[in-house]
Amino acid sequence: MKKVITLIVTLAMLVMAFAGCGKTASSAAPAPGSTPAESAEWKFERKIEIICPWGNGGGADTTARTFATALEKELGVPVVVNNKAGAGGVTGVEFATSQPADGYTFLLCTPSPLLAQVTGATDFDVYGKINPLTQLVHDCNILVASKDAPYNNYKELMEYVEANPGSVKAGVMSITGLDGACIEAAFGDKIEAVAYTEGAQLNADVIGNHVGLAVVGPAEVAAMVQSGDMKVIMSFTEKRLTMPGYENVEAAGEIGVESYFGPARGIFYANGTPEGAIKAFEAAAEKAVASEGFQAWAKTEGLDQRPGWKNTADYKAAWDADYQDFVAMFGKK
Repeated sequence: MKKVITLIVTLAMLVMAFAGCGKTASSAAPAPGSTPAESAEWKFERKIEIICPWGNGGGADTTARTFATALEKELGVPVVVNNKAGAGGVTGVEFATSQPADGYTFLLCTPSPLLAQVTGATDFDVYGKINPLTQLVHDCNILVASKDAPYNNYKELMEYVEANPGSVKAGVMSITGLDGACIEAAFGDKIEAVAYTEGAQLNADVIGNHVGLAVVGPAEVAAMVQSGDMKVIMSFTEKRLTMPGYENVEAAGEIGVESYFGPARGIFYANGTPEGAIKAFEAAAEKAVASEGFQAWAKTEGLDQRPGWKNTADYKAAWDADYQDFVAMFGKK
C-alpha cells in the first residue's frame, strides 16, 4: 500500500512539474498590451508619417518625398510627408516630438535645428529630444552671384569686399543654421548674412543683383546657372564638384577656407520609439536608398558628390561629432 501511495505522489509531482514548465513557456509569450517590438520582429501595419520641418519644394522636402516613395515599396504601407515649417526647422522638430512615440511618426532633419540650439537661437532641446536613425543624402552648399556682379571667384570677391566694406551681403534661407554658418566660417564679419523665407525671392534678388551673394544647393539654382543668369563663386566643399559645369569652380578646401557645411539629411525618431520599429525602419530604409529610383534621383540632383547613406550607429556618431564641433565653433550654451 505504501508503494502505491508513493507512486501516486510521484506521478502528481511530475504532473505539477510539467504544468509548471507549461506556465514558464507561456510567460515568454507577448504580454497583453505589449507591442510587437517588445517581443518579436516588428511589422508596420498602418500609415507612417514623416515630418519635414521645411516647406514644399526645397531640398529637404524633395528628399523626404522621394525617400517616402521608395520606402513604401519596401514596407508595403503608405508613407506620407507632412510639412511643418518655421523657426529654421525647430517648429517641425517640436511637432514631431509632440506626437505619440509609437513607431509611426518619424522626422526628416538636418543639423540646422541643432545649430540653432547651440547658438542659443532656440531654447528647445533638439539634441536631447531626437535621435538619428539613418542618413539619406549629404548635400553641398555653393555660393552664387548675379552674372553682373563685379567678382567671379573668391579672390576677386575678397578684393571687392576690402575695397567696399559692408557693401556685400549674402542671402541665406537658414540664418541660424548651416547656410549662415557657411558665411560666418568663410568670411567672419566681412560679409553679413541676410535671412530669406522664400527661395524664389532669394533667387530673384540675386539675379537682379539686389543681394550680392546667396548660399544655396546646386539643384536649387541649376536652371539659373545653366541659363547664365547666375554664376557660381565657390563651393563649400573640400574638393571641386564633379558635376558638369563645375569644373572651374573653386572649392573652399583648395583656397584655404575651412567652411564645408552642407545639409546632411536623414531620418530621426523621438525618445520612446519602440526598438523594433527603429530596427525595421533602418533595414527598409537601406533598401529604399539603394534602390535604382532613389539613386537615379540623387544623381540628377547632384547628391552624389558626398557619401549619403549612414546606418544608425554611423549616423549617431556623426550627429554627436557635429554637436561637439558646433559647440566648439559657435556654442553659446
